[in-house]
Amino acid sequence: MSLLNRRSFLRTGLIGSLTIPASLRLASAAPGSQEADRRLAREAGRAKNVIFLVSDGMSLGTLTLAERHLRRQEGQGTHWLQLYSRPGVRRALMDTSSASSLVTDSAAASSAWGCGVKVANGAINYAADGRPYDPILRLARAAGKSTGLVSTAQITHATPAGFAAQATARSEETEIAVQYLEEEVDVLLGGGVKFFDPALRKDKRDLYADFARAGYQLARTREQLLAAPVEGSTLGSASRILGTFADGHVPYTLDHRADATLRTEVPTLAEMSRAALHRLALNPRGFVLQIEGARVDHAAHANDLGGLIFDQLAFDDAVAEVVRFVEGRDDTLVIITSDHGNANPGLNGTGGSFDSRGGSYGDTQSCFDRLVQFKQTNSWIVAGLDKDSSLAQIRDRVREANGIALLEDEADLFRRALRKDPSPREAYRVRNTPIVTLGQLIANYTSVGWTGTQHTTDYTELAAFGPGSEPIQGLVQNNDLFHVMTHALGLAVPQPAKKVA
Repeated sequence: MSLLNRRSFLRTGLIGSLTIPASLRLASAAPGSQEADRRLAREAGRAKNVIFLVSDGMSLGTLTLAERHLRRQEGQGTHWLQLYSRPGVRRALMDTSSASSLVTDSAAASSAWGCGVKVANGAINYAADGRPYDPILRLARAAGKSTGLVSTAQITHATPAGFAAQATARSEETEIAVQYLEEEVDVLLGGGVKFFDPALRKDKRDLYADFARAGYQLARTREQLLAAPVEGSTLGSASRILGTFADGHVPYTLDHRADATLRTEVPTLAEMSRAALHRLALNPRGFVLQIEGARVDHAAHANDLGGLIFDQLAFDDAVAEVVRFVEGRDDTLVIITSDHGNANPGLNGTGGSFDSRGGSYGDTQSCFDRLVQFKQTNSWIVAGLDKDSSLAQIRDRVREANGIALLEDEADLFRRALRKDPSPREAYRVRNTPIVTLGQLIANYTSVGWTGTQHTTDYTELAAFGPGSEPIQGLVQNNDLFHVMTHALGLAVPQPAKKVA
């Protein structure tokens, strides 16, 4: 499951903590304070690199479930939580609210990190007053640093775009792909073929050819990515790469593991992260890299426990790659967090016998033993069924995917969801779609419940280590992290452009 043995990880040394004046605070903590700005300036420029890892849509319950699962199955927990036992690793909670809502979307959340300003949901680095802000990868490139984005979503999706693009609407992915070329983002790895392929773009522009002419290597398969040469002593055009491995988002980890073709053609998040780090590290002036585990969020929207946990574990393997990269270095700031919670999954249990028809929950450890049997996601189940599927076909499909034998009345409830039967099924109406109905039925067998199907306003987990991480403590606003990164790197932050008419 893991690319880095979790037992050996316990012996991995991390960089030690650095001293910092007690009076040092984030710029946002004392707006307009010239003395605070001067103190920050004196401490600036101590980091050469920044690696920013995002488990998109990860509620604290998701991290907890992944931790419990690994401890049950492997005797060791996640790489993320193991970090908290190491000196110099800082931990905080993060307020994820946007300029327009207590509950953010990914565009506003990533823009807060990317430009230091809370923007309205749906916008990419555009303030509510219409002013565009320079994203952090643009600032890094101006300072001679290399830049990279890695994601299991379309690489043009909201979270990666928040570090490199400007758009009034996150849906402008066709234009965001062009902006990546104009911004000269050195490493782009993820999904999103449809925004680069002339046969799939509405304007028929061959963006692959444009990237190739600009000196980018192109990769469409895992083999091409792993075989692509990393050339030169500095990161120039010969070492730039655009890798897109799915028309849309990269497949869920659970479905990826079950399909030999996908395993051959699509790299894991850890493999993409390793490839990006090897390339970006060639630049003696350093780099800024964002790594996103995007499908955690998608699984939470679907109440898909298997999709959720195994993509969270795939993200954790990317954390391990980053920790291995920084071992022995003292020049890299690492930040690990989530942009928002989603659906708030949690393992419920009160003891007693288990009854799938609604009785008391039994041994909660059995949830993780059952998870081992999961081979496909709920999305895979739904994709193979339709409104004409019989109860037998439904039960067989579910059993094939996760070993669960639905009761006949449970299968009938799911069939009514497939048929969009308007008769009452779930009092909370958002749960009446087929995939979410299935998630609720599977909860009968795992004891994992969900609060809903959308993002939440819960504070998210935030970890950081390396030079410049000292301000990470207590409760942090999401846009504070922009100031943490830019001050650690010593980047010049220009004033925003005038308001667009």
